[in-house]
Amino acid sequence: MGAAFQQPQRFLIAAHEGDWGDDQATILAIVRRYFSDFNDNGFYPHPDETALQRELRAVPTLQRLSQLIGHAEARGLAITGLGLTGLGEAQRNAILYAIALCQGFPTSTDQRTHRVAWDIRARPESGQNSRYVTFSERVGNADMHTDSSFYPMPEEQFMLYVVSAAGCNGGETLLVDVDDIHAELQRSEAGRAAFALLCATPLPFRVPSVYAASDDGVEVHLAPVFQRHDGMLAMRWRHDSIVKGLAARPQHDTPAVRAALELLNEVIEFRAPRFCQQLPDDTLLWADNRHALHGRGVYTDPARHLIRIRISDLANAERVGPSGISAD
Repeated sequence: MGAAFQQPQRFLIAAHEGDWGDDQATILAIVRRYFSDFNDNGFYPHPDETALQRELRAVPTLQRLSQLIGHAEARGLAITGLGLTGLGEAQRNAILYAIALCQGFPTSTDQRTHRVAWDIRARPESGQNSRYVTFSERVGNADMHTDSSFYPMPEEQFMLYVVSAAGCNGGETLLVDVDDIHAELQRSEAGRAAFALLCATPLPFRVPSVYAASDDGVEVHLAPVFQRHDGMLAMRWRHDSIVKGLAARPQHDTPAVRAALELLNEVIEFRAPRFCQQLPDDTLLWADNRHALHGRGVYTDPARHLIRIRISDLANAERVGPSGISAD
């Protein structure tokens, strides 16, 4: 099924202006003073992250990047030509961690390794057993979703850095504004009813196996799809996670819930306006994780490689649920 999409206005592309000068060396020196172990170049939320953040925010290039992101008034911003091509993995990820820390507080992706910088690329073992494989572990498309939808406190922001774009010309970055989804739902009586139900009904989101605390058992988190934060409509969405959650907790599975979810999924995947671009190598994408959904187009090139970092507005010590410092 095909669809013609309009281009949303809140997703922007800008070129990185100026060069880093000595700032990359300064950042690496600061980071090395705090981290004796880079955690296999994935880093982790540092116990003294507030002090580290204060030092990094004094670096001129990091200030300029933060101003660009903060003043864009966008729900997604792609910054091309970031200037990290040619750096080794440790140096590149250290600078990405520093950029993220200047926007908020990077969180650990999973409960086992506590990595902050997560590799999005196909893993040879993905799909070979009964694990609940997540989008970042396989080739193909990724349906529209919000990150950490299955955790108690989804991060407010995330970043993606393109190490290697797909050579097959697929794997486009997709972004959809939550307000556009809401507007589309309001066009019909069925849509308005689905919106009301999904605001009022907590549903089970199943945690993918790679992010779970262990391989034993099934982890789920109950939460509504739509909520308001500071007067703004926000979403928590991952269709496959909810479907698997309903299978694990069938007491929440009703015909009305199923109908509402299917209608919402159709609106998200086929009706709402979307940003669609294949981002080139050395591009940094910042996105609002509460007020925008993201996904990717189909691709087949297993060499496609991105780095993702999720960012909380709250320091990790204040968060509820999985993080690098405090946990349930």
